[in-house]
Amino acid sequence: MEFETVIGLEIHAQMKTKSKIFCGCSTTFGAPPNTHTCPVCLGMPGSLPVLNRQVVERHQAGLGHGFGN
Repeated sequence: MEFETVIGLEIHAQMKTKSKIFCGCSTTFGAPPNTHTCPVCLGMPGSLPVLNRQVVERHQAGLGHGFGN
């Protein structure tokens, strides 16, 4: 029996945006717990996420500077 090694890599990056990536909730640090949440953040049934355009633009800018290679 042969085995093949498969390694996955997960990277977390913090974007300096004023709202979260899939909703309009604030990302302000230091607020009381559970104050920057909405149905999308909580994964409520029927809630639809909307992609934050600023995150996409900043990601593309990073790729343009060779950070994605």
